[in-house]
Amino acid sequence: MNFKQIEAFRLIMLRGTMTSAAEELRTSQPSISRLIAELETSLKLKLFTRQAGRLQPTDAGNAFYQEVERSFVGMENLKQSAQQIRIFGTGRLRVAATPAIALSALPDVIIQYRKQYPNVIVSLEMRSESTVRRWASASYCDIGFATAAAETLGVNVETLYRFPALCVIPVHHRLAKNKVIAVNDLDGEHLILPSHPESTRQILDKTFENAGVIPIPAIETPYGASTVALAQRAAGIGFVNPLVAFSEKYPGVVFKPFAVEMHFEGYVIYPKVHDYNPLVQHFIRIAREHIVSIGQDKNTALGYR
Repeated sequence: MNFKQIEAFRLIMLRGTMTSAAEELRTSQPSISRLIAELETSLKLKLFTRQAGRLQPTDAGNAFYQEVERSFVGMENLKQSAQQIRIFGTGRLRVAATPAIALSALPDVIIQYRKQYPNVIVSLEMRSESTVRRWASASYCDIGFATAAAETLGVNVETLYRFPALCVIPVHHRLAKNKVIAVNDLDGEHLILPSHPESTRQILDKTFENAGVIPIPAIETPYGASTVALAQRAAGIGFVNPLVAFSEKYPGVVFKPFAVEMHFEGYVIYPKVHDYNPLVQHFIRIAREHIVSIGQDKNTALGYR
């Protein structure tokens, strides 16, 4: 086991693919593959498997990654701090977020933040839940925004919002004039559903089963923006995070409260080393205040409590 092997392994975990790790290290994908094979032989552990053509860490790989990060995080912080001071002088804020937050609230938050800190460069990356948590754990980003809470090494996790779900309905649909959408209203309707791993999908499936309602699961997607786009094309009725409805006006659809106890949640995740970093803490404060304000502004219009 040597440093090059560990570095290649860590970058695969952070970037998600051998190709991305190779680009980061300015080498070839076969070289990265060879380093990982040598590392697995040295450790006598299977670190990755391939599922549907995509590289996935094994349980052993995830466990080993946690140990690697304990060694890397201190050195990485020093290196990144020196680089930021050398290149940017006043600082750079790296933000990673899932699509629901990155595409809705964060653009306005960044604009407001930049007015207060015009010399700070803000880098926004849109990534999956697992990647946001990994990046925050590794201090690869300064702040992460996610829509699911999970125990993650070396980070603080704070609740950002908790909003009840909204139904998004084609404007000419028979239910578009309803003030509230009840579960029985959806019997026999074509639905745009969250993907199976999502907690909201589990709530919906159980709710329909308990009510004896048989909707038609037409399309599945984990993304609110995709759900709205499909509803605009009259593909069915969807269920979205209110932040999606807050972000802009959407022609061809209406948003209605859903009479089921189902919520969308948001969390801010940041490395514990940034507990007293004013650039980080001020960004979080602005994000929290902005999301609370738009929630209050839309409360009456959308009819949720």
